[in-house]
This record gives sequence, C-alpha cells and structure tokens, in this order.
Amino acid sequence: MKARKIAGLDPATSLGSNARRIVATRLEELHSLAEEALVPDAAEAQHDMRIAAKRLRYALEIVGPCIGDAAEPARRAAKEIQSVLGDLHDCDVIMPRAEAIPSLGDAIRERRERLFGDFAELWRDEAIRDAWAGLERAL
Repeated sequence: MKARKIAGLDPATSLGSNARRIVATRLEELHSLAEEALVPDAAEAQHDMRIAAKRLRYALEIVGPCIGDAAEPARRAAKEIQSVLGDLHDCDVIMPRAEAIPSLGDAIRERRERLFGDFAELWRDEAIRDAWAGLERAL
C-alpha cells in the first residue's frame, strides 16, 4: 500500500503545523480502511490497515510532542491495532503451507478467526475511539 501524499507541508512553517498535517493524513488513511478491513476474509484490506496503523504510530512517535497529550493514547491504540493485524497477517501468510497438514490448517484457521474477532472488538472499543477522537480534537 502506497502512503497518501500529505498536502500543504511547508518547510517555512512550524514543525507543529506540519506535524498536525502529517498526523491528520495518517489518521484519515487508517480510518478509510476500516470498513473493508472489518470484513472477516478481507486479508488485503487488513494488511493495508496494519501498514496504515504503523505509519500513524511512527508519525506519533516522532512528532507526538507537537500534538500534545492526545498523541500518546493514539500512539498506543495504533500500536495495538498494528500488533493484532500483524498476527492476523502471519496467519494469512502461513495458511497456504499449513493447509497441507489438516490439523495445522485447522489450528491456523481457528487462530485467524480469533484474531479477527480481537481486531473487530479492539476497533470498536470505546477507549480506541476515544483515542482517535482526542487526537482529532488536538489536531
């Protein structure tokens, strides 16, 4: 997945102004992928969302101090989303090989289903939504 371009960056303006543009773009990128990623078998969308969460997390790690107190809960939320989607992607990668051994294929399939449920629950979690809302208010 190619990162969205960030409109309006200006090296002549403050780091804070540019940081808000960067984080706003990365947050919108993450949110735009959610609907499709919440389909259980949408492996590509889930992988793209993991990449978007990673980009948001890393942006917040670098420019979070320019955003303020709202950056840290959003960084933690992005890290959680990135982690569960990473584990989900690992299942998708190993599945073609695991299916040659029926019991292993079943175990990987069950793990993927459980991880997808964890992801869907995490995305809908009030604390995660509050982290995003707090970040949006700070921007």
